[in-house]
This record gives sequence, structure tokens and C-alpha cells, in this order.
Amino acid sequence: MYFRQIFLISCLSAIAASVGFSIYQWYLVNPIIFSAELYEIAEPIDSGMLEQLEPWEPEDGIERSVYTLLANFLMALAYSLILASAMVFRGSSSTLKGIAWGMAAYLSVFVAPGLGLPPEIPGMDAAELAQRQNWWLLTVSLTVIGLAVLAFSSRYYKGAGLILIILPHLIGAPTAEIHSFNHPDPGTIAVLTELWHQFVLQTSIANALLWFIIGASTGFLNHKFIDAVPSLQSSKFTKA
Repeated sequence: MYFRQIFLISCLSAIAASVGFSIYQWYLVNPIIFSAELYEIAEPIDSGMLEQLEPWEPEDGIERSVYTLLANFLMALAYSLILASAMVFRGSSSTLKGIAWGMAAYLSVFVAPGLGLPPEIPGMDAAELAQRQNWWLLTVSLTVIGLAVLAFSSRYYKGAGLILIILPHLIGAPTAEIHSFNHPDPGTIAVLTELWHQFVLQTSIANALLWFIIGASTGFLNHKFIDAVPSLQSSKFTKA
């Protein structure tokens, strides 16, 4: 019923969010990644196998920026579709409500999993990828459900929401045996540690900006294109 409106809203929100996120990323996040890449230690590879093993990647400069912007748009589009659908399901929308939804999503998708698995820069040792992915999915899912229980359930169930939010952190995130950098030089490790601290800060701000734009624009556009249209508003109360 609302698919066309929700998809349009999500596309507009994704354009605004991906552009803002990409600009911030380009000027304040990417330089940290590029600096860390300079300290990476390449594993020795047989020259005869290099062409087969080396994956394709975009060239630095314009090509890399364009692919980054495209990836950010697709990510923002997926997030916007979920947020717009959830807001329509819950009722009327507004810019302030959208910001609240966006910040709740930021807490669920970035902050909560980041407490156990903080963002990493090149050269860091980490646990097995599958284990990290499973814990991330568990944390995001339980945090979303827990926040929903806190926000929408009766007071008798709000304690369960807190338990769900805390549970993945009681289980604990998978980590490497030695969570550090794989470089042998202590001076370089000190530089990489400082870069890592900057990276965690800047990615936290960048993702907050991403979700703020998605939430605000989605709430505003939902109100403009769905709530303000009488035929669509009345159809919410019409039986299928």
C-alpha cells in the first residue's frame, strides 16, 4: 500500500545521508585509514601466485571515492527503508520523531556492538570473522528488541528490555588472544594506537551524523508524503 511512497522517501533520505556521510568520511575518516595502511606489513607471497590471489580494488582517487559513495548510498538506502517502514507501522511521523528513531538505530547498530567490537584500522589483530559477525548480529537484534520493549511495552516488561540489551555484553564479544597490532616496532604500535583512538572517535561521529540525517529526513518526508495525504492517512484505518 505504501511501497511507492516509502521507497521514494528512502531514496531521498539515502541521497542526503550518503552525501553527508561520505564528505565527513573523506575529510576526517579516510586520512586515518590511509595513514594506518602505510604501516601494514605485507605477507610474503609467491610472485607467480600474486595475480591470482590479489583481489580487485578501485584505484585511489576519484574511482575509490565514487565506489565509496555508491556503497554508502546502498547502505543508507537499506537503513532508510527499514526506518521508514517501522515509522509508518507505528503511526504518525515528524522530524523530531525521526531523529529519535535515528538515534535509537544508531545505538543499536553502532554503539552497542561497538562496545564489544570497536572499529578497527588496518594492521589490527582480531578474532575470527564469523564469530565477530555472529556476535554483532546477536547484539544488534537484542538491542533493537530491548529498546522496542523499553519504548512501547507496559512498565511491567521494561526490565526485560534492559536484560536483552545487557545480555550480549554479559556473553562477551569474541576477541583475539592478543588484541593489538601485528607490527614488531613499539614506536609504530604507539602511532597506530593513537590513530586507532582517532578512528574510533571519528567513525562514532560519522555514524551519528549518518543516522541523524536518515532519521530527520525520513521523519520529515514520512510526514509530508504519507501523514499529510488524507487518502493515505485514512487507509491506515481501513481493513485490508
